[in-house]
Amino acid sequence: MIQDYVSRIEEACGSAKTKDYIVILKQDRREEALKRALEKSKVLAEVHGVAVKASFMGREFTAFTNGRLMFKSLRDRDELKTLLEELLK
Repeated sequence: MIQDYVSRIEEACGSAKTKDYIVILKQDRREEALKRALEKSKVLAEVHGVAVKASFMGREFTAFTNGRLMFKSLRDRDELKTLLEELLK
């Protein structure tokens, strides 16, 4: 499922114990992926037309309208993949 929506995953700066990730969605599936993710999440804050800060499975993330998702303070890439599988199915 991840490969249907995700173009690539980049590791961003994080602390020694946790990691931050930027998920770049495929442009042709971007709107569908963002809709799926936000329907399953609790919206915490929104800058209309720019970004939405949301919570899913106890983890906060930011969804940008340009097709990027930013996850902070995750243990590892496996945790990210688990979150993405649930968000995008």
